[in-house]
Amino acid sequence: MSVATQLGLHDPDSDLLHLARCSWPHWQQAHPSLRVVEDLLDLPVWVVAHKGTANEVLLSLAELSAVDGSDDPAASAALVWLLLPGACLAAHRLRRWSDRIDEVVAAQLWIEARTTNWRSGYNVAANVLMNTRKGVLRDLGVPSPDRDRHDRSWSMTDLTEDPDGAAAHRGEGEPSITSDFCYDLLAEAVETGVLSGDDCRCLLELADAVEVIGETRVNRGSAGLLGKRPTTAVATQWGVSRETIARRARRAVRALRDEYAGAEKVLSA
Repeated sequence: MSVATQLGLHDPDSDLLHLARCSWPHWQQAHPSLRVVEDLLDLPVWVVAHKGTANEVLLSLAELSAVDGSDDPAASAALVWLLLPGACLAAHRLRRWSDRIDEVVAAQLWIEARTTNWRSGYNVAANVLMNTRKGVLRDLGVPSPDRDRHDRSWSMTDLTEDPDGAAAHRGEGEPSITSDFCYDLLAEAVETGVLSGDDCRCLLELADAVEVIGETRVNRGSAGLLGKRPTTAVATQWGVSRETIARRARRAVRALRDEYAGAEKVLSA
């Protein structure tokens, strides 16, 4: 059973999505940023085509959805429906932790959509999905010894889009330090302009490549993300050269290290 099915959002005519479509004109009157498409069902295509401005739409839906906003479950359904591709990908990546991962991800995604901090103006998709992942790992009891650090970079866990760079030193099933680094730090970095959305995506995809490939060589200063095999894999996906991915990732890692003192401890490992 998929995440969408668990949430009852696999069918555009399902109760909550039907209600959201009926509410769409009323939401547009109150939130001009939603006046980008006439029908809610056209919104996913618009979001993909307008990544630079899509967050304004998601922020409006987040306000309508949140319990401290308009507290509208139909808006929660619309927001969650837009984030389903990312949530399904997260469930796929976390499948090794539970045979009911779709159910756990669906429940956490709904909670995050209902409680997201829409007032902050942050990147809604990245933060909701990152918080969903963290909440799932917490609920499943996956150990994360580094999440209790108290320096600046680790104190952002309440705000926040799976690298295992230290694979050679990691026990089976134990998330690496780099895993917490990426998912606890990147959301704030995107929100504050330290990284662009593409920089964030590049690091996350490199992290996933490290996990899939099982890279055991760890480059000093990059926690394994700049290895030849991970950068080649991501370059192939992006349709660019390995050097282009390596340069982007190196700049992103340097920016994080310059901005966050705590990241230095992780990336110099």
